[in-house]
Amino acid sequence: MSRFAQVIVLANDEEIMEPLTRPDDDREWAGSFTDIGHGMFGGWAIEFIRRSAWIGLLEHLESLPWTSRYSLQVLIHDEEDDCFGLWMMHDGRLVEIPLPRTRRAFLPNYHTGELDPDCPGHLIRTDWPGGWPEEG
Repeated sequence: MSRFAQVIVLANDEEIMEPLTRPDDDREWAGSFTDIGHGMFGGWAIEFIRRSAWIGLLEHLESLPWTSRYSLQVLIHDEEDDCFGLWMMHDGRLVEIPLPRTRRAFLPNYHTGELDPDCPGHLIRTDWPGGWPEEG
């Protein structure tokens, strides 16, 4: 299953991110980040072409010894998302921060009718025509 996804990490920890800019077959997730800050700010990006290639990424990022864990931000945009989702550290875990006027949908597997526990779902804007109405 092809599920293109872009992940951006914003952090002030160049030393922590540097090893993630090189391939490493021992990591659960595949690929390597590219420095998009070019020395001006702490930003790294990666694109995945399959969901299986980024399984374990958030857990890996959680486990790193960040200098300022609470300023770490991870932005994730799956191919069917309307916008990037935001994850930040809370109680030692990267958790999704709810964004105004968005809702995450978890749709059942087309073949089995079951929800896939590993599926990230889709982030949908609720303020677009045809989007989900805001819950009041």
